[in-house]
Amino acid sequence: MEIEKWSDIAPSFIKVPITAYKYRTLIQKWWKKSLAYANLGDTNIVVLGRPSVGKSVMMAYLYRESNDLSWKLPLASKDVETGTLTLGDWTKLIRVVPGQDLTKRYKGINEAFNQHQQLEGVIYVANWGYTDVWNVTQKEQMIENGVDNIEKLRITNLAGELEDFKFICKKIQETFAIGKAPKWLAIVVNKADLFFDKNELDTAQAYYHPKGDSDFSKIIQQLMEQVGEQRLKCACIPLCSYEKDLEWNGDTVKTNLRGEENRKALAMNFFKIIANF
Repeated sequence: MEIEKWSDIAPSFIKVPITAYKYRTLIQKWWKKSLAYANLGDTNIVVLGRPSVGKSVMMAYLYRESNDLSWKLPLASKDVETGTLTLGDWTKLIRVVPGQDLTKRYKGINEAFNQHQQLEGVIYVANWGYTDVWNVTQKEQMIENGVDNIEKLRITNLAGELEDFKFICKKIQETFAIGKAPKWLAIVVNKADLFFDKNELDTAQAYYHPKGDSDFSKIIQQLMEQVGEQRLKCACIPLCSYEKDLEWNGDTVKTNLRGEENRKALAMNFFKIIANF
């Protein structure tokens, strides 16, 4: 089956029709919202990823909170965040597990995977290695240790991402053994504005794709072999939730999304894939 290329999603590269999804079942939607407000109910979708990859910012964008003029870029999350997202006809309860606090992270993962009965999907947030470090002391130490430009930062981040993703895939595998398995896994590659070039987009897609030959792809393939491809659907999806240059020790990668139309096209592609899982 032919794979749709990421570079074919955005209007800058090719004109494609975008389907608008109508939100229905309002009673269910507002019920889920009330559960989220009270931090009650089973998790339907859990959002995971390494520290500072932009999980909270991504969800604020998908919740449309970041469109509000009063919205401010959040600091690093230390607690599990609960919200709702309407996908197709149904509204899902979503919990975003922090990457910073290991105790709260493991607790959030354990609750979603082992305690909640209605887990449907896992969103793993990556960003092609373009992860900034918010802690000034940690950043200075990394630069002193030789991570002194963005390409070296990317290599370091991608290596850490591989280890983290292995851990998450192991946890997913364990859920199948106890009968609480999710139905799908989405690898959302955020910060597409920093690699919004036709060739680099397609290179990033090949790296994260379940059918690729990268080390990341091989982790997915191993998981699929263990649980069965028919039991767990998988996709990788590009996204840009917030446009910002990346600066590291005087080295800079500029945001290059080429307009809000492209950001919306990526978001609509995300909703289309997740709604159809």
